[in-house]
Amino acid sequence: MKVYTKPVGFMGTNCYIAADDNGHCVIVDPGAQPEKLIAFLEQEHLTPVYILLTHGHYDHIGGVRGLLEQYSGCKLAIGAGDADQLSDRRRSLALSPGMTDRDYLLTPDELLKEGDVVKAGALSLKVLETPGHTKGGVVYLCEGTMFAGDTLFAGDIGRCDLPGGDYRTMLASLKKLDALPGDYRVLPGHGPESTLEQERRHNQYMQMVRQG
Repeated sequence: MKVYTKPVGFMGTNCYIAADDNGHCVIVDPGAQPEKLIAFLEQEHLTPVYILLTHGHYDHIGGVRGLLEQYSGCKLAIGAGDADQLSDRRRSLALSPGMTDRDYLLTPDELLKEGDVVKAGALSLKVLETPGHTKGGVVYLCEGTMFAGDTLFAGDIGRCDLPGGDYRTMLASLKKLDALPGDYRVLPGHGPESTLEQERRHNQYMQMVRQG
């Protein structure tokens, strides 16, 4: 698996493109600038099979419409608990001037739950439900890599004070991540990448759940 990181939008959301050796790929959290992502996909001769959302906030979904219009065979998937964020701009926080129903009201092809596996070419991504930042947030695991969305950052976690967020629920999700065997490359929704072992050792919130 090759993973390309493409920061997009004024929030600098990390959009990830994960591809197999035959050019089949998934796009994780295309938050904005679909034209930038399309140009890269065409340059690298990649064909998106899925757009995978870790959650439904505006800064993670703003580029979806443009990509789906360009790639008609591509499917959109999100955690079942966050489906309502794609049908209500208040819930996705897409309320700034210039944010329209057309770009931010979306119909997912698949609603994902714990243990689901999304397949794209040779890639298999396992779904873990990790609510806390939102009520239906998910993390995707593939070949030793964790697409963590806004659940786990390098040295931090996603905020829990937005609609659907809950701090205690977030800690339970962090405990689930801590319990994963071995180490993972952690690719967060914002900021630099890390590793799960690095976060176990140095992230105060991960240390908190380890101490019970």
